[in-house]
Amino acid sequence: MKIGLFTECYEPIINGVVHSMRNTKRGLEALGHEVFVFSPDYREKNIREKNVIPCPSMPLPGKLGYHFVYPLPKEVKNLAATMDIIHTHHPFTMGKYSSEIATANDIPFLFTHHTQYDQYTHYVPLVQPGAAKILYGFLKKFCDKCDVIIAPSAGIKKIIEGEYKTKTKVEVVPNSIDIKNFRKGNDLSTPRILGRLNPDYKIILYTGRVAKEKSIDFIIKAFKIAVVKYPEAYLLIVGGGPAIQPLQRLCVKLGLVGQVIFTDMVPYTQMKRFYNFGDLFITASTTEVHPLVLLEAMAAGLPIIAVDAIGTSDIVQPGHTGYIVRNDIKEFAGKLLYLLKNPTRLKIMSQNAAKEINYYSIPNMAKKMLGAYHDAIGIHKKNSRNYR
Repeated sequence: MKIGLFTECYEPIINGVVHSMRNTKRGLEALGHEVFVFSPDYREKNIREKNVIPCPSMPLPGKLGYHFVYPLPKEVKNLAATMDIIHTHHPFTMGKYSSEIATANDIPFLFTHHTQYDQYTHYVPLVQPGAAKILYGFLKKFCDKCDVIIAPSAGIKKIIEGEYKTKTKVEVVPNSIDIKNFRKGNDLSTPRILGRLNPDYKIILYTGRVAKEKSIDFIIKAFKIAVVKYPEAYLLIVGGGPAIQPLQRLCVKLGLVGQVIFTDMVPYTQMKRFYNFGDLFITASTTEVHPLVLLEAMAAGLPIIAVDAIGTSDIVQPGHTGYIVRNDIKEFAGKLLYLLKNPTRLKIMSQNAAKEINYYSIPNMAKKMLGAYHDAIGIHKKNSRNYR
């Protein structure tokens, strides 16, 4: 099949959506399919990758590097019209363009709901208190246009079906990961920032964007409670973002300077070096859908402690690969302290995590995605009189 993936971000932008699409593309190509990515034109920063189609765009304000995509030129539309499947990863500008092409050319149409969009409205200036209701209305209308909606987790599937009340079929296809890339013991060099730390201390890891919605202040406060009784530990926060300075001030206030380490931005190719030296992974974010950082941590054999939320609860198996706790700092600190004090339990959970991650391999998830495509073709054929 010829499969067209539409997106409002792609490399050089690095985020979970981009990694998800790259893995999907790679997995489907390995199964013999031809996959095209229609993405913004980053001009001199465009990557050289087969069948990545740059679409005219302009940079948006801010430091995130996102672009606004102009109406697609005729040659791009003509190429997209030859696809057997059109699959958008965003419901906004590229969602509109891809939907129009799919409708005009009678092509099965899918949408992956990667994001809890209502959790990010604070990034939109002048947003109104009723924005969530308006957003849900918009997303319902968009979902109703699709033949199949892809939910990366069971949790987001419940929101799509419950809040949007769409009649479109929703299928769960989790994100995938290149497992070998994150396995421990690949003779990786020690990151320079770790060279000055006590090698006998446990390293508690957080990776990802350092921003308000990630609730990193929560894990710092929980860490503070835990290290009172187990001081031989560091909290390593790997990533950049607008909340670094406020969080550094919090660490000063809590007396954690030297025990909470901020790396700022780290190239994605270097992330595996940090996982390689971690002992366990923690997160308190409640804004995810199916966080890739948890899959990366599991591939490195790191047990996970996470706040009960969509996405995290779909990945972590309580008592087996980690713990899911209520949104309570003391309870979170208690689980953290338990694992720090119980190396045998930590080791067992580490082995479990390294085993359970195999389900999320790129080949496995590519086959599930292909099944969703065949379902979309069948549904579209049933609902269309003109389908070729």
